[in-house]
Amino acid sequence: MKHENVLARYYAVLDTLPDHIFVFSETGEYLDVYGGEENATGFDCKPFIGKRLHDVMPEELADGFLTHILNAINTGETQYVKYKFDEGSTIELPHGLTVPKELWFEGVIKSLPTYEKGLRTVVWNAKNITKQHYLEMELKHLSEVDELTGVYNRRSFTKLLQAAIDTYHEQHAMFALIMFDIDYFKRVNDTLGHSVGDEVIRHVVDIFRAGLHKGMAIGRIGGEEFAILVPDRGEKEAFELSETLRNSLCNTPCETDLYEIVVTASLGITEVCQEDSNTLGLISRADEAMYESKKNGRNQSRIFRPTIKEEWAEVVETSWIKVKGL
Repeated sequence: MKHENVLARYYAVLDTLPDHIFVFSETGEYLDVYGGEENATGFDCKPFIGKRLHDVMPEELADGFLTHILNAINTGETQYVKYKFDEGSTIELPHGLTVPKELWFEGVIKSLPTYEKGLRTVVWNAKNITKQHYLEMELKHLSEVDELTGVYNRRSFTKLLQAAIDTYHEQHAMFALIMFDIDYFKRVNDTLGHSVGDEVIRHVVDIFRAGLHKGMAIGRIGGEEFAILVPDRGEKEAFELSETLRNSLCNTPCETDLYEIVVTASLGITEVCQEDSNTLGLISRADEAMYESKKNGRNQSRIFRPTIKEEWAEVVETSWIKVKGL
């Protein structure tokens, strides 16, 4: 009787564990299941006992799980895996239970020194890390994007640009870079205040982002200066895109509560070349072309040339600001 009480208490403890504890054979058979009260799956998974992984989940997911089990057994090393269950890939749930939108788990798989039916076994601890996963994703997002505009920040855009350079040297994948700066932005801040300045920056980014094609990326390099990565295109095609974006901007005033502000930008374009091993030369050339746009009247696009003789389009600036209601 005493032995039975100890055994009953032992199983009671296991079944109240917050994480699911699975015992698998090397063929992927569920030998035992414990715990899981806080895993939000809606049931204790005990109906799986006697079934195999391929009986209760999609084939691709089951194949991956079995690989981790065999790795733990064959190497003797603890395996760590992050996985999710959602509407597209989930375990077989009992009738009446709703398929979770998305649940993320961390699995810790360790070989056991026991055999079942002559087969080697593992213990698999499954911990629900959904909240942690989304927190990590949010922190990653915050570390990569500019808070004001939602585009890439300088660090993440530079990283993206370096990856494009590496791909160019490995696969000869041409790309161009557009740098642009908002014209006379300082007077917006000085005259109308920084909150209106923020609205102008968001307005410019929204106009430009709407004109980009799939695969293109925009980043805020600093202040009112931005860059656009244009994959699979050379400088001439990037120039055409630049002019389209510039025209869209100068023909779409920024509407605030009190003002209608005409905004323009100066743009510089260059394309990657064999001498580019890092981002410095590429950014410097595009920046120099952009500076030439500003020096020669602003509101125009220029392609980088050692002598900056590329043709450019200029729009005569008319009224810069109009107070609504006057």
